[in-house]
Amino acid sequence: MIYKEDFTMKNTKNENTKNEMKKRFVSLFSALLIGMTAAAGFGSTACAKQAPDTAVTACAKQAPDTAVTACAKQAPDTAVTAKAAESDKQVDPIEAIMEMFLGPDSGYSNGDDSVGKIVSFETKDLNGNPVNSADLLRDKKVTMINFWATWCPHCVEELPELQELSKELEAQGCQMIGVCEDADDSGDDARQILSENGVTYTNIELTKQMYPMMPHKAIPTTYFVGSDGKILTKPVIGKNLAEYHERLAEALAIVEQQ
Repeated sequence: MIYKEDFTMKNTKNENTKNEMKKRFVSLFSALLIGMTAAAGFGSTACAKQAPDTAVTACAKQAPDTAVTACAKQAPDTAVTAKAAESDKQVDPIEAIMEMFLGPDSGYSNGDDSVGKIVSFETKDLNGNPVNSADLLRDKKVTMINFWATWCPHCVEELPELQELSKELEAQGCQMIGVCEDADDSGDDARQILSENGVTYTNIELTKQMYPMMPHKAIPTTYFVGSDGKILTKPVIGKNLAEYHERLAEALAIVEQQ
């Protein structure tokens, strides 16, 4: 699984990685992060629960004019401390704040809150032909939409498996669609990679329209969508054939109940 870059930038081989995105974010909120740095051990749930005066609230004391400060003052159970309290897993404070500021639809979300949203877009396939979501999804029970890029090794590695899975989907009245994130400047590479891996299912170019509807902070990420464009399940993040089958079964069960 490869983490995506800042969603406002193109995903190319030589651009900044997720860690560099985090560094840029740190520089924008240096006052906030100075306060967080002073709070020892903030990265864990225990710290957020046991030391309520640290983390964001500590920064609130040191930088009362910041945006996060207002959030911490007005809603002390929200912001980063809430994110930490919701899980027993360790929380990356920088990522938590980034997601809070950018919003769940920014492209930095993992997409768990996208179930029920409607997918609608216009783009081109990798041969330059115009396509739209209504035509692509029509008459298919479930469409598996896989976001990938030519520079992502895990994405490329799973292409043969996805090709085989696409045959299973067809037998069930479903389909596979690939969304190549760097097709706009690596179209030739994308077509060559697909050909070398025997991929015959439809692949299309990424558009900015897709991010709010199908947010993802890593690739490959895969969504399961109904014929009406509605997202049926949580996405699968990363390369996971077993989970693809589980989500497909879940999506088909939902469709049959409709």
